[in-house]
Amino acid sequence: MKLNMKKICVILCIIGLCICNVCLGVRVAAKEGGKMYQQDEDAFVLSNNSFYRTHKKECRRSMHSYLAKKEVTCYKDPESNMKSSTFEKGSALYIVCTYCTNFDTWGLASKNGIDKWVKLRDLEFVEDLNSFIAEYWKEMGKPKNAELKKALETVAGTLQKDIVKWSYPCSGKVVGTCSKKEYPDMRSIYLSDIYRDKQGRYWKIYGGGEFYDMESYAICLSDPENDQIAKEITLTKPYAGGKYSRWLVAIPIGIVICILIVGVIIFRVRRRLRIKNMAEDV
Repeated sequence: MKLNMKKICVILCIIGLCICNVCLGVRVAAKEGGKMYQQDEDAFVLSNNSFYRTHKKECRRSMHSYLAKKEVTCYKDPESNMKSSTFEKGSALYIVCTYCTNFDTWGLASKNGIDKWVKLRDLEFVEDLNSFIAEYWKEMGKPKNAELKKALETVAGTLQKDIVKWSYPCSGKVVGTCSKKEYPDMRSIYLSDIYRDKQGRYWKIYGGGEFYDMESYAICLSDPENDQIAKEITLTKPYAGGKYSRWLVAIPIGIVICILIVGVIIFRVRRRLRIKNMAEDV
């Protein structure tokens, strides 16, 4: 039994709609650097933003640093198109937490005590102390007192030059120096969080986190004068996409377009054949 063109078009449209529904129904897990992005159980964010307060359980702590790649538009919240203001190109931003919508990850950007929602796609990730703390905070802590005290006393008695400041532990990036007189003793470091790298070196963190407006850096307590410590840690760029991949929309749309094009071609071929048959009959 031959199908007429109208039935063929209806069937093709139904097939296209089914493909769209199947594709959009497949949720893409948000990944960060190949690993599933999981919220820290004890994470908390201090913010008076109204959207954050009502969607707190759906937000994830970030604490990463970014730069505005261009003039970045700020929105009232991630689920509205209401624009509030802009950040100038090159603005240094501290993302307090993130919120994931269908096609974008949004960040609550903190600057000068004001929190605003922006798209992470519009920002450039910065490898600095804040981003280091956000990624390595579980590995920071207070080592055994006797062990650290021995290391501090051993180094303190050999200092001759200024102490090197690093952007973050094992970053390979020097950001300045300070006097050897500022090398900490056990008493001044007692409440500090210390990071110990794979080489067994101790690092002390200065600033970062809630001290974002202050100078942030790290010093190598085990080798404070050495400015040739190679980069050993590359920080992971946070995920900036949404719950669904944009390809899940582009692909079915492309399929539907292809189906329609094929349908038009079939229609034209059939029409020409019909006209040709009618001319031969005459």
